[in-house]
Amino acid sequence: MKYFLSIALLAILLTSCGAKQPTILSSSTNPTERATSREPFLDITEMAPNKKYALSGEYPVMVGEKSVANQRRYIASLAGPNGEELTFHRRGSCCPYESENGMMGSALVDVYEVMYEGLKEPILLYISFYDEGPLYIPYGFTKRKLN
Repeated sequence: MKYFLSIALLAILLTSCGAKQPTILSSSTNPTERATSREPFLDITEMAPNKKYALSGEYPVMVGEKSVANQRRYIASLAGPNGEELTFHRRGSCCPYESENGMMGSALVDVYEVMYEGLKEPILLYISFYDEGPLYIPYGFTKRKLN
C-alpha cells in the first residue's frame, strides 16, 4: 500500500508542471522580505541566455548546497528593470525533476513571489537548491547595485 501511494504521488508530481502555470504542490506562509536585507551573490553578472530562465519551472535557477539561504541570496542579487528594490516570499514548491541529489531520485523547485514598486502583478521565480548550475540575471531583472 505504501509503495502504491508513493507511485501515485510521484505520478501527480510529474504531471503538475505540464500546464502553463504549474500547480504549487506545497504552500508556505513565509513573511515578505526585502531583498536588500540579504547578502547577495557578487558574481552574478551575465544576463540569462534563455528568456524562460528562472521564470519557468522547466528552467529553474540551480543554487545548490540544499541551502534556502542560497535561494534568498540569489534573489538578493537582483533588482527590478530600473534598479527597483525587490521584496519576496516563498509561495511553495512545484515542478519535480529527476535529481540524484533529491529524495528517491526526484527534486522539487521552490517558487518565490517577487514584487517591486510599480509592478502590477508579482513575478514568480523558480529556484532549486538540490543541484548547482551557472547563475544568471533573468529576463526583466537587473543586477542589484550595492551602495
